[in-house]
Formats: sequence, C-alpha cells, structure tokens
Amino acid sequence: MGCHWVGFDVGKACHWVCVLDDAGKVLLHRRVDATQEQIEDVLDEIEQLATTGNRRVAIDLRGDLATMLEACLLARGESVYHLPGVAVNRYRDAYAGAEQKSDARDSWLIADQLRLRWRSLRPVTATEEYLAELKVLASYRRDLVQEQTRKLLRLRALLVELCPGLEAELNFKRNGPFVALSRVASPAAVRRLGHKRLARWLKARGVYRAEKVASTFVSAAKAQSVELPASELKAQIVSELARQILELREQALTMEQRMARIVAETPVGQLVLSLPGMGTILTAEFLAETGDLSRFASADHLAAASGIAPVLRASGSTSFRRRPKRGNKVLKRVFYLSAYCSLYASAESRAYYGRKRAEGKTHRQAVVALARRRVNVLWAMLRDGQPYREKPSKAA
Repeated sequence: MGCHWVGFDVGKACHWVCVLDDAGKVLLHRRVDATQEQIEDVLDEIEQLATTGNRRVAIDLRGDLATMLEACLLARGESVYHLPGVAVNRYRDAYAGAEQKSDARDSWLIADQLRLRWRSLRPVTATEEYLAELKVLASYRRDLVQEQTRKLLRLRALLVELCPGLEAELNFKRNGPFVALSRVASPAAVRRLGHKRLARWLKARGVYRAEKVASTFVSAAKAQSVELPASELKAQIVSELARQILELREQALTMEQRMARIVAETPVGQLVLSLPGMGTILTAEFLAETGDLSRFASADHLAAASGIAPVLRASGSTSFRRRPKRGNKVLKRVFYLSAYCSLYASAESRAYYGRKRAEGKTHRQAVVALARRRVNVLWAMLRDGQPYREKPSKAA
C-alpha cells in the first residue's frame, strides 16, 4: 500500500505545498494562501488524490507563522513531522542546482526529505493550553526585559551627561531612583525642590527608604554647581525614560505573576520547581521551551538540544571535545542560571562544583558541568514523577 508525502514550506502570506508518491513523482505542487479556508481546501484536495494508503506531512516551522496550518493538520488527524528550516538549507546542497532557492522548490525538497528520512524526524503533536500560554508569557516577558535594559542604558548615558555624581550613586535595581527621576532629574530642579519635599513626595508613592533616596539626589545636586549643556532637554528625556522603565517593570511583574499561577497549578511545574535553583521564571521558561518531554528520548538528547553537552570533533590523529555552537539558547540559559543559583541553595551542588574546580576547571566550566549533571537529575525526576530530594550528607 503506497504512501503520499506532503511537504509544506511555511510563509507569512502564503505557503507552498508539494505532494509526492513513493517513487518521488509530483502529484500536486502549488501555492496556498495562509488562511483557514485555503488551507482546508488544499487538504481536501490532497485527500482526494488517494482513498487508500498512508499520508505523512512535514512542515519546516512550528508555531508563529505555522500556527494555523499546524492546527488544521492536527485537527484532521494527519501524521505531521517537523523538518527544521536549518536542515532544509543543508539538504539543499545535496540536490542539483543547489544555488537556486525558492519557496516552491523548498516545498518539494521538504516532501522528498520526508519520503527519505521520515523515521528520524520529530513528530508534531498538539500543544497543551498551559504550555501555549507559558510560551507566550515567557516570550513577551523577555521582550519587556530587553526593552527595559535598552532604555536603562540610554537613561544612564544621559544621566552621566546631566549629573555624573548622581548616576554613580543610584541603585537601579530598585524602583525608587526611577520614581524620583520621573519627578526631577536635573541638579537645579533637585535643589529647588529640596530634601523634605522630595522625601515627602517619594513616601506618598510608597518608595522604599524614601529619605535615603532623597538624600542621594540632593547631595549629588549640591555637589554640582556647573550647568552642563542641554540640561533641560536631557532632564526631560531622563524623566520620560524613567516613567517608561517603571511601566515596563510593572508589565513584566504582571507576566511573572501569571506564569507563577500556571506553574503552581501544574503538577509537572511543581516537580521542576522542586529542583534547587529552578525558580518560578526559569521553570516557566523550561516548560515553555521543552513542551512535551516525550520528544526527548533521553537525558542526553535533552542536554544536546539545550547546547550544554560537549560534542566530539575527531579527524585523523586529532580528537577533542568542545562546547556546541548550536542548541536552544533559552534552554541553555535556563540550565546555566539554575546551576549557578543552586550553588547557594544546594549543598550537593556546591560539593559537585567544588570537585570540578579542584580538577582544574574554570568557574564557567564547572558551572556548565554542574548544569549537565542537573539535566540527568531533572530528567529522572520527570520520568519517575518524583520531586527532588537532597541526599543526606555523610556526616549526618
């Protein structure tokens, strides 16, 4: 019984689809608008090509532009596989006319590669609602943090040109300095307002240690008697940036609270959260990026996908291992940061880190080694459905 091999090259406004039979003969090859109506029409057309036999479908993108296509395929019960765009680019070199690239040609290539190596491709399954929500929340929070960082760098650069003594003294990890800067930013304005009125204004807005923040502003303003160029304009921009940063922090906090609720209500979230160093945000990002863990055959596969498993490079008499350049950057960051945090939360992690340092590894190498070990631990926890339990020390 034959099989039809369907390849979709995903695009924003339209997709290209190609259907091959077992011999590689093209049965259908055309453009499809990226709307539900057009996608359903082409799927009906594909079904009519044969009433018997199997059918497998490959897409080169998951989520984002492929969300509608993926949902339509899974709703019909199709066997869907993911052939990453990076792999498509590499496989293109194996065909004649490799320098030619088009969406139509890529859809044929995806179908042909599905026909040749479908057993090695990753199946696509429906995403649970809580995982889809976590992915959106985590991605949006990262955007907010990046935008906050960009605005903070700009604010500090302007503040150095406005009042360098004040920029050097402020603790930008707290909201207090931003609240004060949203009110007054130039030394002249701070001196006119005075310590008492500034402190009273900050207290009314719930600023932590308002008296100290006000003292820092007034002391820096009094220490500077020179009016720097364009001070008024720079002060206006600094105040506006401070207000924007406060808004971004509030939005990020809202995202974090929603992520925390989802993690708290999810059994797998509680399991991951029990591992020392895996706070709410890192747990949410881990779940959002991994999705269904069944797609990872082992802890080694998860480590490789995260980019923290050393890879072998051997040629002739030369053989060495190095850090991989590929891997999911978000997962790599999650495992590295959680390993670093675990040094303060777990005696077992500190002991392992100490052994690696004693072997001559650098701090970063030791943390990466710890992160790799923690992948095995986390995998076992999720496999067995058991929370983390610290091993009792031998002294105990």
